[in-house]
Amino acid sequence: MLLNFSTDDQDTAIKVSHQDGRWLLSIEGQEIPLEAEQDSNGCWLVDTHQGRRRLWVAVRGDERLVFCDGRVHTFRLPDPDQDDADEETCGGPNLVAAMPGKVVRVLVGPGGKVKEGQSLVIMESMKMETEIAAPMDGVIETVHVEDGQVVAQGDLLVTIIKGE
Repeated sequence: MLLNFSTDDQDTAIKVSHQDGRWLLSIEGQEIPLEAEQDSNGCWLVDTHQGRRRLWVAVRGDERLVFCDGRVHTFRLPDPDQDDADEETCGGPNLVAAMPGKVVRVLVGPGGKVKEGQSLVIMESMKMETEIAAPMDGVIETVHVEDGQVVAQGDLLVTIIKGE
């Protein structure tokens, strides 16, 4: 998942990924591993190289307001009209999960040719099934998930090589 962190006059792109039960933040080329768990009160306990932090997250439209250490930090989802944001989120060769959920069925395999709009993966989230479609014509390079696998928002599902 790609987020933009806003300060007074500057935006910083932050890539958030989740793999093997661990989270990784990529900020201006620096990778920061962290572990996070939510307690019963909705508070997140986050362990980083700087120690444990307690934070709360509120959603307001395309913003995420994070309260930590007595301050509110604002994160925005990228503008879907920006080419580089499209590439990172879902329009490029890497198809990622738009929300956390369970992979119900993988409909393609490596080497398979796909057409734009073709269903590649069926996901279940919040008791609803969603078909994840190919954003372009191409060939499946790698399938990163399998039936029954639980994924986090932003996890890599399928890599496509753009076709002619």
